[in-house]
Parts: sequence; C-alpha cells; structure tokens
Amino acid sequence: MQLTRESIIAAAVEILDSYGLADMTMRRVATSLSVAPGALYWHIANKQELIAAIAEEILQPVLVEAAPTTPAELAAHLRGAMLSRRDGAELVAAALSQPGSGTRAVVEKQLADTLRGDEDLVRVGAASLLHLVLGATSLEQAQRQHAADTGAEVPTDASADFHRGVRLLLTGLDVAVQSGAAPDKQL
Repeated sequence: MQLTRESIIAAAVEILDSYGLADMTMRRVATSLSVAPGALYWHIANKQELIAAIAEEILQPVLVEAAPTTPAELAAHLRGAMLSRRDGAELVAAALSQPGSGTRAVVEKQLADTLRGDEDLVRVGAASLLHLVLGATSLEQAQRQHAADTGAEVPTDASADFHRGVRLLLTGLDVAVQSGAAPDKQL
C-alpha cells in the first residue's frame, strides 16, 4: 500500500476507535502502516495536524454535506458526529483549541448562521453553544468509557440532559435578544 495522507488518517482513525486518543501516537500509526515514524512526516507535519485532520473528517458530515438549519439541530448533529468515534469529543476539542483552527472558525460560523441577534450576542451565543456541545459530549463519552471499563451504569440520561441544556441556552439567548441585552451586560 502506498503511504498517503489519507492512508495515515485512516490508520489513525482505526487506532482511535480501537484504543482511544491517548494511544493514537505517531509511532503506533507508523507501526500499523509498517513504515518508520519519519515516513509519516512527509504527509502529516505532527500529531496536532493529524488530530485536526481527523476532527475535520469527523465533523464533515455535519458541516459540509448537510448542515442543519436550526441551532438545536446543529448542536445535536455535532454531538452525534463526535459520539460516532471513541474519544471523538476530546479529539475535536483538541483540534478546535489549536491556534488559528480553521475547523473552529467553520463550526462557529455554522452555529452563528443559525442564531439571530446583534453580532456580539450571536458570537457569544455560538461560542457558548459550542462549549456546551463539547463539554456535555466529552463528559458523556468519559462516563460511557468508565462504565465500560468498570461495569458501572452510566449515571444519567445524557441525551435528554444534553437536549434540555441546549434548549435552556437557546431560551436564554432569545431572552437576551428580546431584551436588547449586550453579552457583556448582566441580564
């Protein structure tokens, strides 16, 4: 098999799904492809770039193929995309936290495009919704992994809690829009 950026990403995704983000190392990816680790760097500059590429792949169905039109739909689809991969939320959060993340800009723009209000309120609302999605999904995945590792039950109905949290955030944003509140003012 010829070594390409796509084959490296595919191998990394297999490792991610099987062993988790902590074990998705460049060395392990290289070993799975039967190449020396240095060979990867002709195609992927570093692990951060690999994480960003996988995050783009995870989020592509939501952001490119059929972007939802309401903020609640978009939040639910983002959550679903991250839940489709082991440690998906942790990986996406790592990618979005990278300085100058193009993926973060696209996600925030998609979220902002579904919201209404003045520019500052929309910006803060989009960022808040993204934080809710990342945090709730990360916690849900961690709880699921803990339950799988220990045989414990997952303590809450994460899906219902997530949807209630999104509704609460969006209701608060609507109140702020209707009252003319600015994001830096106390409601």
